[in-house]
Amino acid sequence: MKNIKYVLVLAALFVVAPGCKKFLNVTPIDALSGNNFWQTRQDVEGFTNGLYTRLRNKVASGSDRMFFPALDIRCNFVKVISMESSGTNSFNNLISNNLKPVISGTTRYDNALKQLMDWKGFYDIVAAANILYTEVDKVPSTSLSQTDKLRYKAEAVFMRNLAYLFITKLYGDAVYYTEAYHSAALPRSPQLEVLNKCIADMSAAKNDLPTAYSDVSLSGFRPTRASAVALLMHLNMWAAAWDTADKSKYYKNVLLLADEMATYTNYSLLPVTTENTLKIFKGRSSESLFSVLQETNYGENFALTANYSYYFSHYPYQGTVSKTASFLSYDKDYITKLFPGGTPDARLTTWFENYNADNGSFQFKKFINTYTTGTGSSISVTNNDSAVIFRLPDALLLAAEAAAELGNEDAAKGYVNQVRTAAAAPSITSTGEELKADIFKERCRELIGEGQFFFDLVRTKRVTNPDFSKNPISVSSFNAGAWTWPLTISATERTANPYLVGNNFWN
Repeated sequence: MKNIKYVLVLAALFVVAPGCKKFLNVTPIDALSGNNFWQTRQDVEGFTNGLYTRLRNKVASGSDRMFFPALDIRCNFVKVISMESSGTNSFNNLISNNLKPVISGTTRYDNALKQLMDWKGFYDIVAAANILYTEVDKVPSTSLSQTDKLRYKAEAVFMRNLAYLFITKLYGDAVYYTEAYHSAALPRSPQLEVLNKCIADMSAAKNDLPTAYSDVSLSGFRPTRASAVALLMHLNMWAAAWDTADKSKYYKNVLLLADEMATYTNYSLLPVTTENTLKIFKGRSSESLFSVLQETNYGENFALTANYSYYFSHYPYQGTVSKTASFLSYDKDYITKLFPGGTPDARLTTWFENYNADNGSFQFKKFINTYTTGTGSSISVTNNDSAVIFRLPDALLLAAEAAAELGNEDAAKGYVNQVRTAAAAPSITSTGEELKADIFKERCRELIGEGQFFFDLVRTKRVTNPDFSKNPISVSSFNAGAWTWPLTISATERTANPYLVGNNFWN
């Protein structure tokens, strides 16, 4: 981590011009720094927007990002149909969890996958968040009220803990620090220790976040208390996966958080329809807890490869008129088990076309906000959905899982059936281990394409089970770290931080 100093090459104190159309568009400037910078609300707002730009750059913007698609495709029941030749091997390696060839690969898709093997972008977020947390107190009270200072500090806490959540989910053990301008070389700490620190950190700051924003342009894209609740639910469920002493405390925490979520009445499930699908994945719906904005009208465009529809859709939802086949599809046997014939489910009829075709005519219609360029035979359709990180059904299904693990099956079914009712699907009535499996499958159905699949496989250890993973990881390989992503560390970084080690399974 270049002595962890790279985490804060604060070569970038960001400021943003006011106005909706400039939301999240930031311009780095070098002139404002230190005490000269932290003087006005605009200074603080500009720097804070820089946090979200860093997240967006890591997961969606720039050259050939494929962050969320990779998380859903890894070990999933997916097949390559008509991918350009340079991508076939890359995707087959991802599906089979064969990541070593990717490390040395040079194709466009290898390079995109290798960006998931670099944690620098997340540590840039951590470092900037730590600076915001410290420096905002220096803004004169005539420019920023104490209430607003606490809110900005809580946003900083949210963003650093979101970054640590991704770091632990991707790489396991993490280098953990919360000090501004940190420069000392540190070893990686056990991920469970890091997660518990994150839970305490976010819990202490949660109530300083607003329940809602008066500026609707911020809704869903800046954290609220409900966003923090969702983050805490994920932190607790990931911690439960690795705590061999007492998992129940995390499950109990999740149920308390679910009770709190229910008090925020501005959030609600939307029935699954085409119209609501467009709303949900634009990012400002009543289901949206936290998203990364994509909006071509504001110049906020993701890399093509960052959109799930790029792989699983074709014209008229993706590509030129000549793109008549999807690059990838779900395996027929898997998708028909997930959505069995004769069982009504609005997600099947709304989000898929030729769902069981097992060929390029498969069409995924969950992400269908688009913009079009060109005319006639030169028309090209590009995705314009935001990237949803947390939304309400995800939180409800985590609560269902926690309740089932605690043996509270009535509560578990109550949570999961809220999601199924919104999908016009029949209620789940199973019990015991079958109920737990049904909740997992409901997450697969509801969150398909949203980057949750592989994390859920790992967290529940179902990644070792061929019923749930197309290419299961053996128990011994799992315990050795085969579930992590390889962690790229340069020779320079190793020299700067002698404590820094990669993930041994992939070395």
